[in-house]
Amino acid sequence: MAPTFTPAVAIADVDKALAETGQNVTLRRYTAPSGSPRPKTDLGVRAFVRPLKDEELVGRFDHTYSKVIFSPTDSAALLPMKKDDKVVIDDRERNVEFPKHIRYQDVLVRIELLVAG
Repeated sequence: MAPTFTPAVAIADVDKALAETGQNVTLRRYTAPSGSPRPKTDLGVRAFVRPLKDEELVGRFDHTYSKVIFSPTDSAALLPMKKDDKVVIDDRERNVEFPKHIRYQDVLVRIELLVAG
């Protein structure tokens, strides 16, 4: 009997939840160190954005940090996300500090970013 919970099911669950309750954000990667305007690649995605919980506020992490969770479905062009990429949330550019790529059975099923700024 085939397993009922597969990577495809996990991705579909994230996609459905994002469609229902997520918000629009922009993933951004600058493609040059300078320029006017500075060259970049932008990609709009649906994401969950939330402040860090009190128990997550350790070390240098404070209330200016947020967690951003999104699906690999519409974000493949900018994956993997890396430190110093950007996320534009409510017209404010935030810096990616810690990207976390969540895999299930070796398949990327969601991305969690810790962003600052």
